[in-house]
Amino acid sequence: MSDITNEIRPRSAIAEIFAQLGISVLALVVITVLGCGVYPVVVWGISQLAFPQQANGSLVSRDDGTVIGSTLIGQNFTAAKYFHGRPSAAGSGNDATDSGGTNLGPTSDKLINGATNAATTQPTVQPESLAFDGVRLRTIHYAVDNGIPFKLYNVNPDGSRVEVPLGKFKDAQGNLNDIALVDAFPHPPSDASDRVTLVAADFATPIPTDAVTASGSGLDPHISVANALLQAPRVAAARKISLDAVQKAIDENTDGRSWGIFGEAGVNVLKLNIALDKASK
Repeated sequence: MSDITNEIRPRSAIAEIFAQLGISVLALVVITVLGCGVYPVVVWGISQLAFPQQANGSLVSRDDGTVIGSTLIGQNFTAAKYFHGRPSAAGSGNDATDSGGTNLGPTSDKLINGATNAATTQPTVQPESLAFDGVRLRTIHYAVDNGIPFKLYNVNPDGSRVEVPLGKFKDAQGNLNDIALVDAFPHPPSDASDRVTLVAADFATPIPTDAVTASGSGLDPHISVANALLQAPRVAAARKISLDAVQKAIDENTDGRSWGIFGEAGVNVLKLNIALDKASK
């Protein structure tokens, strides 16, 4: 009888605690091994076998193995012989560590007309500087860079317009004076007669939206086909190659819609510029 009593006697509180603690530790070890070891290794292995290029960041390297970028992240190109990507609000531009947009709405004066930092004299002399370029200024630069004719107008309070030569806003070296242009744009609620405004209808060809607005991530590696075609004559002239050759390169580096139905076709700027560099050697 005593043997039976000993067998069914409840465990002490301390023994119960250690029993539950052992179960918890075992569960932690098993989950850790499965979640932090087995699962990542399986996913990594499948990705390396199925799509190794994408799984490793879609990196692009020179012939000597030097990594020069990723086809997933845009880069800043400014030389005339290169296609230029979208404007970027990610850090100082295409900064993968500071991805994001401007968060400015379509009615924002800053987004449309840009903004400047006022000149200061204390504690040191600081000249007026450009704080944000804005869509109007980007449009002017895009048109000038790509040889697209357009007109600037002085808009009077009564709505009448007087054409203003672009040279009024260039320095001695012929460069655009961005600060003077931004200051001259009609920042609401001002209706002063000395303000300058752009009339979109006076551009020789429509300017693609992606040429003057940043993407939500600030890292978009693509531009629209229309944007690329407008830049093609400039690139062809700078490289001294035929326009047909540049347009062929555009076609070869155009990615279709995602899954064939989502989004629009886009030209990968990095891949396109690399292809043109290789063709020019």
